[in-house]
Formats: sequence, structure tokens, C-alpha cells
Amino acid sequence: MVLAVNILHYLELIFIKGIGNKTVKYLLDMYGSPENIFNASYEELSKRVGHKTAEIILKREKSVSEKAKKELEEAEKKRVKIVSINEKDYPELLKEIPDPPPILYMKGNCVNLERSVSIVGSRRHTSYGRIVTEKFASELSKEGINIVSGMASGIDTIAHESALKNGTTTAILGSGLDIIYPYENRKLYQKILENGCVVSEYPLGTRPSKFTFPKRNRLIAAFSYCVIVTEAPKKSGALITAKLANEYGRPVFSVPANINNPLAEGNNILLKEGAFPLTSVDDIKENLPYLFKKDTVKSDSFELNELEKKILYHLSEPKHLDFLVEKTGLSIDELMIVLFDMESKELIVNEGGVYIRR
Repeated sequence: MVLAVNILHYLELIFIKGIGNKTVKYLLDMYGSPENIFNASYEELSKRVGHKTAEIILKREKSVSEKAKKELEEAEKKRVKIVSINEKDYPELLKEIPDPPPILYMKGNCVNLERSVSIVGSRRHTSYGRIVTEKFASELSKEGINIVSGMASGIDTIAHESALKNGTTTAILGSGLDIIYPYENRKLYQKILENGCVVSEYPLGTRPSKFTFPKRNRLIAAFSYCVIVTEAPKKSGALITAKLANEYGRPVFSVPANINNPLAEGNNILLKEGAFPLTSVDDIKENLPYLFKKDTVKSDSFELNELEKKILYHLSEPKHLDFLVEKTGLSIDELMIVLFDMESKELIVNEGGVYIRR
């Protein structure tokens, strides 16, 4: 019952018109919970977010609360789980972006979300695009890695179907979880619910539009440790996802393409811009070794914990101590203990406050 009340407050917060995810994240960081935000004084809140926003929040209409109650009832009826950003089931990587959804709607067998790789591409594709998508989705899922995509026609669908043959997959929708789009993927949707997870940030009943898909793409980019583009033209949602992945510090892998294939022109553009060429799963293992089975990065006497894996992820390039403090949320003293232990395991090297992954 306590959790339901908590989720109601989150729903009420996101249903207030005029405040976006960045503002909500800022307020939650400041106050810890929606209830504390609602109980703040006008004077205090206006100092944080300005008079207009404070008034919008504190003088919200009663209909907002009623809408939140109806949403929760509908979610329970449709067996949709609503997870707030402060719950353990909320994906850790997603919390790092500037505008994470305050809540996620989730349905299905939502396990293994923390060890994920996103595979994206265009709706139109060649036989080569199909082959390489099947190859990487299959091989990665055999390694116990969750394959994330957007359940669109084409490459997304191939990635989901290939992953389901060997493991788990997550579909991130540009609509409410009760709206299946495209409709021809309704059977795939049901298969994913059995052996994977369907996720959305949109309220139930939200229909897909040209506005919802770009927002959905940022979740695909943020949800995983890396993004793979298997085949995409130069103007496509897949390249938008790749660009967002770069902004979030996620490595982008691009399958080299035939220069005469316009459906894959975007892949070679990404390579020119610094994406990692992807010709085998070994290319990913080399750059993200901790993603693989049995915590992969392992000596005779230890295995990595989640914090160590997160630090190694951020050290795909050398990083200063201050950067790691910001990304881990630890104090300098706490972090130094962890880093010293990782140095003793010969996982990292410290060169004047700049840490390098071995």
C-alpha cells in the first residue's frame, strides 16, 4: 500500500502541465520524493524553481490527483508495473542522463536489464542488414546480454526476434504500453512479454507520433552500455540514437557498409565520426569486457561488483578523479578506497589523478 501511495505521488507530479523531466529530476534530487516537494513552502520552492513553477506545483488542480488514481487503477488492471526513479528496479544507467523519466511503465519478465546492449537500424534493410543484425543479436544474447531495441519494423524487429531465440530482449516503445505499434508486431509483442520486457515512459493510451519517437530514442541510447548500428541511411532515427549515445558517453559500434548501399550510408558516416568498427563480437569484448558472462573481467580470486563494473565502464577513456566522483555519487574518500582496491587488483592505473583502465 505504501508503494502504491508513493507511485500515486509520482504520477501526480508528472501529470502537472508545465514542468519537464529536467525540472522534476532537479526537484527530486533536492527533496527526495514528490511528497516532500508537495509539502514544501511556496517561499522555499520558488527559490529553487522560480515563482511560476512553484505556483504551478503547489496550486495544481484536483483533477491531477484524480488522473493519477485512474492511471494507477488502469495499470493494475492491465498488469503494467509502474517503477519510480528511486526504486531498485529502475535501470541505473538511465538515471545518468539529464532528463530521465521520473517513472517507467514496465511489463513482462523484466530481469537482466542492467547488462544490456542496444541494436538499432532502419525500417528498410538489405539481406546483409538482416544477416549482421541476426548475427550480433544472437551472439550477444547467447552471452547472457539483454538486447534492447524499439520494436519498429525492420532492423528492430530482427534484433528482438533473434535475441528471443537465445535469451532476453527489451522493447522500448514510443507509445503507451497498451498501444502496439506497428500493429503487425502484435505477435512479437506477446513473445517479448513472455521472455523479455516492454518499457515506456508514456502514460497508458498514448499514441505514437513524430514527437514520441525521438524521446523514445534517447531511452534506447541511455538504457544500454553501448549502441550498435547494423544498417541505417544517413537520415534515420538510428543515427539520432547514435548521436544521443555519444552525448551520454555510451560507445557506438557501427557495422562497415558497402559504399554503394544508400540504406547503410549512415554506418560509414558514423565510422568517419569515430564510431568503433564492428566486425565481430570480439570488438565489443575488447572495449566492454565486463559485459560478458560470469562478469568476464575476472582473476583467480575475485569477481567485479556492480560499482567496479560501473567505474570500468566510465574508464573506456582515461578520466579524472572528479569525473568519477560525479558519476558514482560517492565522496572522494569513499571513492578513493574503491579505486585503491581496483588498482591492487590491477584493473586500473592512476596517473596523477587520471585513471586508466588496464
